[in-house]
Amino acid sequence: MSIVQIREELHDYINQADERMLNIMYAMIQADLVENDHELSDSHQQILSERLKAHQADKNSGSSWEEVKNRIKSKF
Repeated sequence: MSIVQIREELHDYINQADERMLNIMYAMIQADLVENDHELSDSHQQILSERLKAHQADKNSGSSWEEVKNRIKSKF
């Protein structure tokens, strides 16, 4: 089935759906929109790009996960 056919069938279904089904479909769409609303701002993307370049230039810099966990645990 093509995407055009799917859209047509969904439009037909929505036009005939009862309130319960419309509410379910609407909730699914809203959940999908919220789930996909995690884009980084330009400034955050720039920070991550700079950190990635720094890491790629010196892959031995930084800390292992174990070192990070131990530093955090030592503060408590």
